[in-house]
Amino acid sequence: GDDHGHDGGDADELQRGRDAYARRAWLDAHERLTSVHGRRPLDAPDLELLATTAFMLGRDDDTVAWLERAHQQYLDDGLTLRAVRCAAWIVMNLAIRGEIGPATGWLGRAQRLIADEGECAERGWLLIPSVFQREAAGEFAAAAAVAGEAVSLGERFGDRDLFAVAVQAQGYMLLKNGQVREGLGLLDEGMVAVTAEELSPIVTGIVYCGVILACQEVFEVRRAREWTR
Repeated sequence: GDDHGHDGGDADELQRGRDAYARRAWLDAHERLTSVHGRRPLDAPDLELLATTAFMLGRDDDTVAWLERAHQQYLDDGLTLRAVRCAAWIVMNLAIRGEIGPATGWLGRAQRLIADEGECAERGWLLIPSVFQREAAGEFAAAAAVAGEAVSLGERFGDRDLFAVAVQAQGYMLLKNGQVREGLGLLDEGMVAVTAEELSPIVTGIVYCGVILACQEVFEVRRAREWTR
């Protein structure tokens, strides 16, 4: 009857939303996925897509809200590591906005969830906030070392996003520590992953932005120009 037609329509609309996401048509994807969610709750992976579209559209509050929903859905589905990964992104989003209390709370929650798990890429994601804590304290060598641990986990578990974020952070911290040639080499490695289009949309932006910022700080105009091109 009518119900079936509605479900079919939702399934089509969901697929169109995912297709729009794949084309990087963020607004279209956001509108379609949101409209389906309004009628029936989306699964966690689609909630993550919604979080990404919100991020790409500059809607910070929405980004965190969708990540929180995805996090809870993954927990309900028994997928702890996926839930931890959402929590890691919540931490980063909150920290960037200076909401340190909530960010710290989410980090604690994620660390507790992962306590009984073995070595995994998610541990690397949870190291990223402490890179920036050490940077804020002016401890650039220590920050680079923590980023290096995350790089190793990204390599070991084949997590390209983690590898790129961590290698860019490590390069930047080495630059700040006066190890310019070594630092620039790592930044180049992060950008190779970007230009090879191996990374998710948010990580692509983070790595590119971080590399250009670092190039500005050491007056590497030529490199910034090449990577921007």
